[in-house]
Parts: sequence; C-alpha cells; structure tokens
Amino acid sequence: MRGVQSFAMVLCVRDRVYYEGAEFKNATPLTQLNPKKKLFETIQPGFLTFETREAAWVNAVTGSKHRIRTKNGVCVASTLVGCITFIDTGTD
Repeated sequence: MRGVQSFAMVLCVRDRVYYEGAEFKNATPLTQLNPKKKLFETIQPGFLTFETREAAWVNAVTGSKHRIRTKNGVCVASTLVGCITFIDTGTD
C-alpha cells in the first residue's frame, strides 16, 4: 500500500475480505485508495481482535462492531487479542 504508513498490521487472505453488517452486504470495493483522502488512516484505529481472536472493525462514530470475514468465515488471529495480527482464513 504505497503512501500508507505501516503500523505492523498484516492481513493475509486469498479471498475477498468484507465486514459483516447490512450496510456492507452489497458494497463495491475501491480499486485503489487515494492517499490524499486518508481513508485507511481514518478507519485503521478501529481494527482489533476480540477475546475470541476474531478480527473486527469498530466504527468510531456509531460504536457498531463488524467482524471481518471472507466467504469461508470470520477471520481469526493466530494468537493475539486486542490487536490485528496475522489472519488465518483456513485456506491454503
């Protein structure tokens, strides 16, 4: 991700990744983030893992929690809780 400051976050998947929730069900992904709009920097603080190690994003405005998933299920962190780390979707 050119022009985006690294926070040592790694999300490794082979499938399309999306958030749970009705407002994201038919969302169209952006082809490329515009670094001038700071989109990623705006949502990045909301990425976390639950006690169950499930990856999620919390909307800072509404407080709503959205698990991060693929067609194969919810993305789960290998070990850490309370942060995003390597995500294993169970696909090889």
